[in-house]
Amino acid sequence: MPKRRKPHPRASSPPEAAAGQAPTAVYAPVLKTGFQATTSRVQEMHHAIAGKTFDALQQVPGLSVPTRLAQSVHDAITHGVYAAVRHGGGAMFSLAGQAERMAADPARSPQGKELTLRSALNAAVGDALLEAGSSLAVKMSLHADGEPLALTRERLVALRERVCVFIHGLACDEHSWSRPNDAWAASQWAGQGDTYAALLEAELGIGAVFVRYNSGLSVEENGRQLAAQLDELMQAAPSHLRELVLVGHSMGGLVALSACEQAAADALSWASLARMVICLGTPHQGAPLERLGHLASMALGLSSVTQPLGRIANTRSQGIKDLRHGRRGKTAGRAGTQRVELALRFVAGSLADPSHGMAGAMIDSVLGDGLVTRGSASDDGLVGDVQRVEVAGLGHMVLLNHPRVYALIRGWLGAPDAT
Repeated sequence: MPKRRKPHPRASSPPEAAAGQAPTAVYAPVLKTGFQATTSRVQEMHHAIAGKTFDALQQVPGLSVPTRLAQSVHDAITHGVYAAVRHGGGAMFSLAGQAERMAADPARSPQGKELTLRSALNAAVGDALLEAGSSLAVKMSLHADGEPLALTRERLVALRERVCVFIHGLACDEHSWSRPNDAWAASQWAGQGDTYAALLEAELGIGAVFVRYNSGLSVEENGRQLAAQLDELMQAAPSHLRELVLVGHSMGGLVALSACEQAAADALSWASLARMVICLGTPHQGAPLERLGHLASMALGLSSVTQPLGRIANTRSQGIKDLRHGRRGKTAGRAGTQRVELALRFVAGSLADPSHGMAGAMIDSVLGDGLVTRGSASDDGLVGDVQRVEVAGLGHMVLLNHPRVYALIRGWLGAPDAT
């Protein structure tokens, strides 16, 4: 048996308010920083555009000296105006921060729309939030039954022998797996449950653990953290836990595969219990939208006028940037196919419907599920115990909760064929 290595250390977590300390503002400082940075980029564009105009005027005979004088006055005035906007807006957000501190409860856990907002913010700049030590940076955590999963023997004794670990995608959280869907009412499971987790427990006795994580961090870092979290879970769990199945949506599939790779490399105890990884709409070969975003950032950087916009575009998180290549970022330079030891199941959604005919085939090829193409979600570069299924007429986010997708999952986990 290979020697068990220690798991990678987790990323540092933002400081939390200690008992008795005054609460700190979290949203206002981030908004203040974003407002001031955006104002500076607008000022840079203003000066770049004006500079080109003044440069052209200075080439006109007789206008060189007056143009330089006008430019000096223009630059002085605009500098003062933008400085006033920055400082005035900064003062406004500082006052907002004071109000936020007065109303803040450091022990409060974000819920509902606030959690949705925080998840989206972490997707955009979560790596920067973590580096700045902001309490807005989401820390990876495991959840079950609607609350954080305490890794105590007393709590974990209630875990089933088989557990599905659900890993959300970019800008989402653990509640994304409960997106309302009217399709359940017309399915054979009407009235029995309307989420994968609820039905798997009712039909197959499989428990559910949900992962919340900062989707702005790199896929590799989130994979490292997930591997460590599942290792802690296994160390604390009773011995009856005998099987793990990882179900990842979109980016979550990449994180699941990364965690499994790192668990195998470090000989973590849960690696031998991971039976299968199910990927729903995962961009294994990259996401077209992020590739377009990368090209747009490069194009904006070609001109001094648009370079400030390019700098804004480049502030997107590493997590988003990782979606440009998907798994190809780790397999760059490798030719041919890669054999995998783990059972993999890939579900590719498609906006097209068979009734669309030739137009549907074109939609399927170009748009896939709206965010991920069929080829990327299927990943023909992996061979072994790999099954690929396309579900027509289902968009990217619908894959999170739909009876047709559930029928596939339950079948792969051993349930009899749905009638």
